Amino acid sequence: MANVRCLHKLIRLQKLLLPLNAQSSRLAPLQPRPLTFLLARSYAKDEKTSNLDDFRAREEQRERERDAADEAAAKATKKETGGGLGASGSESSGQQDDAKQAKVDAIRAKILDAALNHVPQQGWTRQAIVLGAEESGYPSVVHGMFPEGGFALVSHFNGKCNAQLMESLQQKTDGGKQEVEDPLDFLVQAVRQRLEMVTPYKSHWPQAMALIAQPQHAPTALAQVLTLVDDICYYSGDRSVDFGWYTRRVGLATIMKMTELYFLQDTSPGHAQTWDFLKNRMDEAVQLQMMLSQTEGMTHTFQRSFNSAFITARNILGLGYNRN
Repeated sequence: MANVRCLHKLIRLQKLLLPLNAQSSRLAPLQPRPLTFLLARSYAKDEKTSNLDDFRAREEQRERERDAADEAAAKATKKETGGGLGASGSESSGQQDDAKQAKVDAIRAKILDAALNHVPQQGWTRQAIVLGAEESGYPSVVHGMFPEGGFALVSHFNGKCNAQLMESLQQKTDGGKQEVEDPLDFLVQAVRQRLEMVTPYKSHWPQAMALIAQPQHAPTALAQVLTLVDDICYYSGDRSVDFGWYTRRVGLATIMKMTELYFLQDTSPGHAQTWDFLKNRMDEAVQLQMMLSQTEGMTHTFQRSFNSAFITARNILGLGYNRN
């Protein structure tokens, strides 16, 4: 009887666990399973895990092989196309950039040269640049190449005039090899020749000077002046390496600007009074230098003041005056 009651309890428990549709089915007698069933399940599980590990290992190996093949193909392609040039490739790119910049500079110079013809009517303005661009065959919107506005025209004019003066001085001195007989007169004539280039634009030159005096334009303008006076002194025969090297150049720059202001107000025929003014200032500079040379202490103080100003300006602008 006890066995029958236990059997009934097992049947009821089985009914609770089986799905509802299995309640109406005929219960099969429970058959005890041998211990080998558990062992088989354990073995199958281990075999399944082993197969998964093998699969992963094979996939990783294939991935490594594909990476190696891609790397080898990339190296071969780089070698065939000359990708191993390295520095030469970078140098070629730099040369292309230089060529593009040279082309842009040539276009700018062409437009500004044409714009100079319109300065007497339009002044040193963006409108003159627009007219110069149209005259050169470019659309008026090309004035966007000149963010400095009218100062771009002034700077171009000064640079062009300075280059013309240097070419003239080189011809007179055989490239600086021929000795100048009268250095003072040489300086006077050089400054006069440079100022005479402003004559066609004299009525609008105060506007140009106002643009030059603006703080954002000072570095370019100052660099042009310092380079100009150094070239004039060099071709006049000044090869000194003492403190007077700076003093003479700062003094010449000062005289040039004083004469330029006098030139704008001069109404004499041929600006004769301006050239007399220039000659007198040069003579005074020579006399001042002779006087200071007699007082050694004052000379050093005076020279140090000029030297400091000149060196500071040169360092700010990054200028160098080494000549071969």
